[in-house]
Amino acid sequence: FSDENSLDEWDEKVFKKPVTYTVEAQGGDSFVHAVSEGSCSALYYKIRLDPNKHPVISWKWRVNTFPIKKSGDNLLDKDEDDFAARLYVIFPAVFFANSRVLEYIWTKELPDGTVSSSPYTENIKLIVSESGEKAEWAYEERDIYEDYLSAFHKDPDFKIGAVAFMSDSDSTE
Repeated sequence: FSDENSLDEWDEKVFKKPVTYTVEAQGGDSFVHAVSEGSCSALYYKIRLDPNKHPVISWKWRVNTFPIKKSGDNLLDKDEDDFAARLYVIFPAVFFANSRVLEYIWTKELPDGTVSSSPYTENIKLIVSESGEKAEWAYEERDIYEDYLSAFHKDPDFKIGAVAFMSDSDSTE
């Protein structure tokens, strides 16, 4: 994300109304800035990787504002299923309902390492990879194969077909 046109290579999936994603720079580093105001959309990039070769994904992220939730961070709550920062590794299947997803999230309250199924399907596994309010950027590095094995308790059935990131506040406004 080194120039303002970097996002042109990414496709957007809008679930409610679009999140505003812009490329910005600060202190010599560039990054994607997401602003979600009652919105929910993701940017995704199609790839093709063999997860059995232990690909590693790494990124830096920071959260300025967390969604305000009445019941706190609860990974099984559909009514307040909003997170300031999410990163997805998607394993598409021919029959869409069989697809698998690793979803790395930054929560305000839950401890790092917490793993849960999505409130919508067992095929999406939420992994808390960062927790709490922090002013600085957090660096993440994950072995996709190992995370898949840990989350689904089996080897990956499908190749990695896309990566995505998202910010959403459609449930909590």
